[in-house]
Amino acid sequence: MKNKISLLAPGGSPEMAQAAFLAGADAVYVGALGWSRRTARYELPDQEIRSINRLAQDMGKRVRVALNTNFSPLEMELFLEKVERFAQWGVHGLILTDPGAMFLVKERFPHLEVHVSAGANAINLEDLHFYREIGVDMVVAPCNLTPEEIAEIKRYVNVGIEVFLHSNTCFTYLGKCTMSSYFRYQWHWDQEGKNHFWGSPNRGGYCHRICKAQWTMEDGKPAHLRNDMFLAFSKIPDYLEAGVDCLKIQGREYSIDLIREIVSFYRTLLDELTQRGKAVDMAAYLTQLQEISKKRDAQRNHRTHTVLQEVMQETPLPA
Repeated sequence: MKNKISLLAPGGSPEMAQAAFLAGADAVYVGALGWSRRTARYELPDQEIRSINRLAQDMGKRVRVALNTNFSPLEMELFLEKVERFAQWGVHGLILTDPGAMFLVKERFPHLEVHVSAGANAINLEDLHFYREIGVDMVVAPCNLTPEEIAEIKRYVNVGIEVFLHSNTCFTYLGKCTMSSYFRYQWHWDQEGKNHFWGSPNRGGYCHRICKAQWTMEDGKPAHLRNDMFLAFSKIPDYLEAGVDCLKIQGREYSIDLIREIVSFYRTLLDELTQRGKAVDMAAYLTQLQEISKKRDAQRNHRTHTVLQEVMQETPLPA
């Protein structure tokens, strides 16, 4: 198996970032306020990103800033000003969705790593060749790519591949889902001149997690889309053999204690897999993951319920 694979954890706050580093994360990702696919509650102002980056540099770790929404022509200069600020501070990399933004960043700030967000849905070899040609360093694979498909990518395209450690078993593609817009859609300009489209995570608003709600079908049976920790877990040895470069833990909205526990769990597992390969007793780790999953699901379900309640109680928009 590979000798080196990066473990990426969420940095929903400076405290969470520090906990993730201490638990064994090699890097954290943070969302720039108004520019990533989360509510402002889990995004960070620039100065907090700067403090996390200082901590990372002191500890020999790295920070990636998510600016993974699509920009209008009026927002591009704002975006470049922000990237210049991050570059001056020594931030290691950016997570982007917009191909034009990727091209400009690599042209103007070639030392910055550029990672293609999962929201770009880069799946086939021609997609990946295109992104590599404009200079990107890593592609975050959509959740439905198999280890066999990733191995094929690594065979033909010299680009880093990142996969999620727990992912949605979902019929839609990240970055192309519009369900939230049917519940709440409104724009709002902030003081910097950034437009926030409430109801559109693709434009800097927030996903209302419609797909995560408990729905009742016409036959009366409950149904919902799963966010499955176990599906990806079973594939980790295969991902490593396929040549995956980075494993990502999601969860800026979780508690700091839970993120610390999740990071520590995967750090221990990855270190043993690196040393022992498929001789590792995955069943023993699965038992630990089942307990972690209960805590994760409780926090996630509470958050999903809260978000949907907030949306349903908001004042209806004018027709």
